Amino acid sequence: MKRFTLSIIVLVIAIGVPLLLIHSSEKNTANDRDGITLRMLNEALEKAMHDVEKYHYKPIDRNEMYKGAIKGALAAIGDPYTYFISERDRQRSVENLYDAEFGGLGVNIYPDHRGFIKISKPIPGTPAESAQLQAGDYITKVNGKQIYLGERTGMSIDDVVDLLRGKVDSEVTITVQRKFLEPFDVKLTRAKISVSSVKATMLENKIGYIRITKFIGTDRAGGTEEEFNNALEAHVKAGMKALILDLRSNQGGLLEAAYHIADAFIDEGVIVSTKGRKPQFDGEYPAHPTVLCDPKIPLVVLVDEYSASASEIVAGAIKDTGRGILVGTKTYGKGVVQHRYQLTGIGAISLTISSYYTPNGISIDKSGISPQVKITEEQPGRMEQIMQRLVIEKDSIEDFVANWIEQEVMRTGELPRDFSLLEKELPAFRQSLIDDGYRVSLRWLTLRAQQLFNLNVGIDQIINLRFDTQLQEAIRLINADEVNKTIHIYQSLDKMLIYIGKELQALATASP
Repeated sequence: MKRFTLSIIVLVIAIGVPLLLIHSSEKNTANDRDGITLRMLNEALEKAMHDVEKYHYKPIDRNEMYKGAIKGALAAIGDPYTYFISERDRQRSVENLYDAEFGGLGVNIYPDHRGFIKISKPIPGTPAESAQLQAGDYITKVNGKQIYLGERTGMSIDDVVDLLRGKVDSEVTITVQRKFLEPFDVKLTRAKISVSSVKATMLENKIGYIRITKFIGTDRAGGTEEEFNNALEAHVKAGMKALILDLRSNQGGLLEAAYHIADAFIDEGVIVSTKGRKPQFDGEYPAHPTVLCDPKIPLVVLVDEYSASASEIVAGAIKDTGRGILVGTKTYGKGVVQHRYQLTGIGAISLTISSYYTPNGISIDKSGISPQVKITEEQPGRMEQIMQRLVIEKDSIEDFVANWIEQEVMRTGELPRDFSLLEKELPAFRQSLIDDGYRVSLRWLTLRAQQLFNLNVGIDQIINLRFDTQLQEAIRLINADEVNKTIHIYQSLDKMLIYIGKELQALATASP
């Protein structure tokens, strides 16, 4: 079988300023019904830029206009997955998507509602942990540069990331503001930081749980595959009797990484195939007979409307082959593959090069994958949604949580870790919101407050079983020994539908 490794190909296109200039032999070729030639279009573009540059009431950067022309040319294709990527975003994708590592400090940061940058949790074994940085610390300066997000400074979270990241072994000094202390400087040496994409825990009754947030890493010794293999191996050693693979809100990543994850469960056939306009983009990705996860282990995959692209490759392969069942809601429906073509010194193009197909030869583009067991999370009504948005915009919950944590630190001298203490105060807080005209459910308020609490005190909560009805159903199916039964029912139904389809097709083509 032919196999094509899309995720590790590197193709470079050097495009300078005259982006839309064409070869002299093509200059008089008409490209539409009105007789407009490529030469006319090129001359029109040059004249438009000349006139704007000469007569616009403000100075114009011609380079920015050419970048805009690239964006416009790609947008004209009408493909939402073909677009221009800036040089900074290209470099960031190299670090976060392809390499799955970067030179940095090992600190998770986020902006608070005022525009200040806070530390949520230092990553174990990194310079940030060695320097004893803490959840709740503010980073106010980087190498003396003031850090504050907003229109006044024009600074974004990406700008802060740029300042914190750099070459391995290079030094950076950050100014830290910690509660009840004067600001202090910390000099750190950047180290190689791995990007995490897998979280795992063991649930009751030896049910393993693995969540994949994205598919990253072109090196099989790193990225998603290595993290997943380590998590799976740990579960097996701990006596795992069933596995829940959570792909919810996983918007994709590298095809190759997704292929290797699916290959851990499937031992025969083709996991995914691709077909493009050019033959070099056609390929098949075969399953290998040796699997990492015992076929006797019941498998449930959680999906939702935000499960897209690479996560749909895994979900589609598991469903089509009958290796496991899908629980949740229909997936997004992105059945096409992109490749990054570098524009040297400018950025890159994300270009759709092929469609992909599940083991049954199905394209899920724009249709998504329907789970065998549909479980929809509780959705707020229209008025509730409006109220939630207004409460978020007012920063009411952020202020409440931050103030409560500060009071606890003053009372106990340390960061609180028990959310239940804060939760006791939520009914009264909800009533104060209602008194101000903002009626929201206690369930949503609790979820939102817990997320903010965890962020502020550095708790990495892998699951929230209390409010997760889809995860609850997955556990119920496993404990009730209904996984294999559900697989057999739907496989029989699929065979029946295929048979009926063939019969109808035969009747339609039969002679009268």
